[in-house]
Amino acid sequence: MPVKQHATRFLRLAQIMIADTKNVKLSKSKKMRKKIFLIFAAAALLTSSCTNNSEDAAIPDVTETKSVYLQVDLSKETKTRSDENTATGTSAQLRSALIYFLDGSADPVIFDIRTVGVGGSDVTLSQIEEGYRFDGIPSSVTQVYVVGNYNSSDTQGNDADFPMTDGMLLSDIQSVVLNIQEVSHGSLTDGTTIDGLYSVMDGRSTITEYDTASNTWNGDTDLTAGDLYANVLISPIVARIEIEEIEYTGSLLSNLTVEGIYINYFYPEAPLSLDLTDDTYINNGSDVDSYDRDNADFAYSYYMAMFDYLNEAIVTADGTTVTPNNEVWAYQVFGSSNPVPHIILKITGITATNGTFIGTRYVTVRGYLDANGTEITEFERNTIYKITNLEFDDDNLEIFPETESQSVWVHVEVTPWVTVIVTPVI
Repeated sequence: MPVKQHATRFLRLAQIMIADTKNVKLSKSKKMRKKIFLIFAAAALLTSSCTNNSEDAAIPDVTETKSVYLQVDLSKETKTRSDENTATGTSAQLRSALIYFLDGSADPVIFDIRTVGVGGSDVTLSQIEEGYRFDGIPSSVTQVYVVGNYNSSDTQGNDADFPMTDGMLLSDIQSVVLNIQEVSHGSLTDGTTIDGLYSVMDGRSTITEYDTASNTWNGDTDLTAGDLYANVLISPIVARIEIEEIEYTGSLLSNLTVEGIYINYFYPEAPLSLDLTDDTYINNGSDVDSYDRDNADFAYSYYMAMFDYLNEAIVTADGTTVTPNNEVWAYQVFGSSNPVPHIILKITGITATNGTFIGTRYVTVRGYLDANGTEITEFERNTIYKITNLEFDDDNLEIFPETESQSVWVHVEVTPWVTVIVTPVI
């Protein structure tokens, strides 16, 4: 290998190791990194001095750093229309974040990492939401990638394991595999009330120079012309289904009980990149045993966020409907899910108006229509598909779930994390 390449590699490694040497206060570990940097830098300079290649003079000063103003915003772009009176818990919230400072290569290299809102974090949530200046950022950094709520864990105590080592690649971060429980906290499906709604989120932005004429900075810190800044919009990587009410609109039954709500066609795991290229989704199919919550082989036993046990009766004589205790029944699925998730209602204790006991039947919602009556073929991330009233009648009740003969189409309202009203198709 040419001597110049040896020197360049030394300098590259040293730059990564000393990414934050210009912070005001250096810890003992950072001082050690600075010493290591000096060793590498000296070795590189000695090596490079052995060649007469005039291009060596063009190698930049690797100790050069810069300051970057950064603000993280929750993405709230409008899709079809915004529902200002949406149910409790439909506003995405941030509680922690990892900030990756990257270079501009095709698969960017991580040059610095900062933490937000967790123990030992570099900055607080309020600081990053208002706009915060990071000092000592390596000069090679040209973009910022943020992962929000990265330390959320599932009910079995598993934590999302995101890389936190300088010198790794953006693809290393986005290849981390998450299960649906890690991602979909606060789905309200366990009957408990939570304070806020948290989901794993991400977003990426290029660092640019501030132009006072364009006034593109949203933070509360006054920037001067030429200052470097980035506004990073982050949004949930999941889509969300919300049901506000279930209603029987037929005339042949005197009473029935909505025992449970089940979700089919959802991915139990996905990488942060949401590369869902295979058929690894869960579908319990038409086997009625799969919809028995006491069944030891119940496919949702490890993904309880995809199932609700209601056991609530509808008495048709007085027009009673079933509504949730916490404003909505909500289920979060990985974005870009295709086929779209199905909703299964298990109806038990059915009795006809003539007194005949019928027993158990199922209602399958297999499709959704938007406000214009157009079929929704894919669930997008950062989007809520909201069913204000899931109506079914006598013709929609089937002996088996997921049958081809009968299905319900529902209208939904679709909005960013924030809401989509959908019409179920049975």
